[in-house]
Amino acid sequence: MKDRDIRLTPIGIVRVSKKDDEVKSATEGVSGVIEVFEDYADGLRGIEGFSHLIVMAYLDRVSDEDRKVLVVKPRRYIRLGLDLDAVPTVGVFCTDSPHRPNPIALSIVRLLKVEGRELHVSGLDLFDGTPVLDIKPYTESRVFKDLRYPSWYSELLMAIKEKLGSAIEP
Repeated sequence: MKDRDIRLTPIGIVRVSKKDDEVKSATEGVSGVIEVFEDYADGLRGIEGFSHLIVMAYLDRVSDEDRKVLVVKPRRYIRLGLDLDAVPTVGVFCTDSPHRPNPIALSIVRLLKVEGRELHVSGLDLFDGTPVLDIKPYTESRVFKDLRYPSWYSELLMAIKEKLGSAIEP
């Protein structure tokens, strides 16, 4: 790569009425609006009718120090009730941790309705004001039925299901 700097321009912004801590602790996400900027409004043409969207965002609140983090304990499992000791320390690239070299989020949300440049969604795990980099439809071609997990992950899933029941998917 000639130039190591990559420049991305946000196409929109996340709007939620919840505080950051409320968004963090919501196990199934929150409802909100993805406001697409006027310059990109034509890119929404035909989006009505999709049930789910993939939203890519830039986690602008991740500090320079947190961008150096390469090993973490996945906090999601602690928030779901597991003891800190039960959660393994793993590489950041096998977690959803926002602390990573390039703090880019990928969220799958349910599209509730479209009003002009506003996409009303549920299942959002992004903070108010988060810059949106891209939106894609979640389609059947993206669904995999033959998923495999490492043993540490399977063990965490089992522990969560035993603790909370099978109603919650971590």
